Amino acid sequence: MKNWNFPSALVFVGLFLCTAQPVFSANPSAAEKKTNVLLITLDTMRADYLSCSGSKKVHTPHLDRLAERGVNFTRARTSVPLTLPAHASIMTGNYPPVHGVRDNGAFRLPEEQLTLAELLRGRGYETAAFIGAFVLDRQFGLAQGFDHFYGGDWSTISGPGDPSAERRGDAVFDDYSIWISSRAGGRPFFAWVHLYDPHAPHNPPEPFRKKYPDNPYAGEVAYTDAVVGKIVGDLESRKLLDSTLIAVVGDHGEGLGEHGERTHSLLIYNSTIHVPMLLHVPGRTPSGKKVEDLTRTIDLAPTILDYLGLPPTFGQGASLRPVVEGKQLDVENLAYSESLYPSLNLGWSELRALEAGDHRFILAPRSELYDISKDAAERTNLIESHPKTGDALESRLLELMEAMQSSVGRAGQTVDSQTAEMLRSLGYISDSRSPASSGSSAVDPKDKLELWRDIELGLHFFSQKNFSRALEVLTKVLANDKHIPIIYGHVGWSHTQLGQYGDAERTYLEAFEHGIESAELRANLGLVYYRQGNFVKAEKELRMALNLDEASIDAHYRLADVYRATKNYPKAVEHYRRVLEIDPKYVYAANGMAMALAMSGKNEEALIAFRSAVELAPEMAPGYLNLAIHLERMKRYPEALAAYEKLMDLSSEGGFARERGIASAAIRRLQAR
Repeated sequence: MKNWNFPSALVFVGLFLCTAQPVFSANPSAAEKKTNVLLITLDTMRADYLSCSGSKKVHTPHLDRLAERGVNFTRARTSVPLTLPAHASIMTGNYPPVHGVRDNGAFRLPEEQLTLAELLRGRGYETAAFIGAFVLDRQFGLAQGFDHFYGGDWSTISGPGDPSAERRGDAVFDDYSIWISSRAGGRPFFAWVHLYDPHAPHNPPEPFRKKYPDNPYAGEVAYTDAVVGKIVGDLESRKLLDSTLIAVVGDHGEGLGEHGERTHSLLIYNSTIHVPMLLHVPGRTPSGKKVEDLTRTIDLAPTILDYLGLPPTFGQGASLRPVVEGKQLDVENLAYSESLYPSLNLGWSELRALEAGDHRFILAPRSELYDISKDAAERTNLIESHPKTGDALESRLLELMEAMQSSVGRAGQTVDSQTAEMLRSLGYISDSRSPASSGSSAVDPKDKLELWRDIELGLHFFSQKNFSRALEVLTKVLANDKHIPIIYGHVGWSHTQLGQYGDAERTYLEAFEHGIESAELRANLGLVYYRQGNFVKAEKELRMALNLDEASIDAHYRLADVYRATKNYPKAVEHYRRVLEIDPKYVYAANGMAMALAMSGKNEEALIAFRSAVELAPEMAPGYLNLAIHLERMKRYPEALAAYEKLMDLSSEGGFARERGIASAAIRRLQAR
């Protein structure tokens, strides 16, 4: 049951909060049925890279066409320069302190948060989402309210650098097109399409690479615009364009070197906070309208609801319909933004900002103030020359932070090694539960930009599985600063992947000496000892990891492997089962448990577990080999033969030569019986 109420303490100047969400109707009206909703989110899209907003860097004809048909909100602000929390804000109309998602990876949108998809589904809409990258996978909570949730085949990802962790826009469009073709009709739809392509690394496909040889980011933007054109063109060809509300919004921007930030996540200047936001409502919104008032991505959902004829009270956002129609909002619109990334991952100070009127204030160890009307690029800090303005905005920001504090509830989740590697392949630090600063650090992120550029470079090499180059860069970072939690994890893991177990051990022990402690680091050290065959030390470290985080999937899984290696099968089964309690879809735990059961002579239980592993990952060939071997051992030859043949169907010589050799010999043996 959703909690429809927000704390009364959140009532604050400039914030629209809902004290009661609209009651769902079992029988949506005919008017509601007529208007479909298409929401397109553009990952890492700067507002100043749309030609409809004056950009000369790239041509975006399809987005321009939407702007010409509807409304372009030219001063839209996101709440956070990170994909998952930014999308959580778009979908709930709430700021991160209220919806609880503060970073990628280790956070999940809580069930009690009401999403736009849930509200519309309750009004009779068919809902579907089409996701371009693993960072928004259903496990992070944004699938709430969707009847259909399409992502990539993330289960096949083997580690960093695997391109399956993200999908080109064309692949996302294909899923969307197939879905909309298969709809029976009758019900209105809400479709969310997420396009990830402008995200780093910037590597546009042809002909966009050739068209923008000196600006690959522009090439990615142009390619994304072309995919938007396909999506809108598909609606047009199905004669649905005139009955579909289309909203396009960026989740955050990209630094591109401004303020010393190449990508995004660390700083909260408008290079990463200013995003595009377009709205086209057939017959309802004026054509070619530009709204230059300060607006926010949290306002988009209430605005959509307003144009659908539904109560627009939703989260902390406000319907922008009045400003579209040339009126004023009832209260002043304030734009809050934050980045806890520096404190959660680097041990530096968090950053928070508030924009109101012409000014933007950034709360930091050395605070900043900018006149956005005269200095959109935020080059001239006015904090000393305009102290009264700075003090007034700081006071309002602190009041707002205090008001939202009552709703802060960490929406954390345990990140297993597979999830961590998928996120790292996208360039993300995966486990924000590393023991970094609580936000009170005196280290100002803008004073560490040279070091941050080295960190970004090292993380890039790491994400590409170039562990040798990652070590070259990150060991220098570590020599410069011994107190950055994430560096120890990446350096230690790089050594481990290169088989440099002694160096990995020294790295993790050095982290502990500097007071940097986490379940992830302990579990990784346990893995090092396991691979060295030192099972006593491995068990000790893994148990320490579980003392720090009893829900650590990696610690339970690796401890189970230790017990299986030492033939303590009951203990192994116990910890594999615990992994599956935490994550019922963790196929490797199901397989490991099956092997432990088989080794202890519990053949029937083992068979159930082997079958479970295959059901969890029906496209993973090795699971069929283990199942086949066990079936043959049980003298269930026809079933064993079928499993061996399934492995052959799913595998190729290149990736599974050993497995195919075993299966091929077994097939000949069984056919000769």
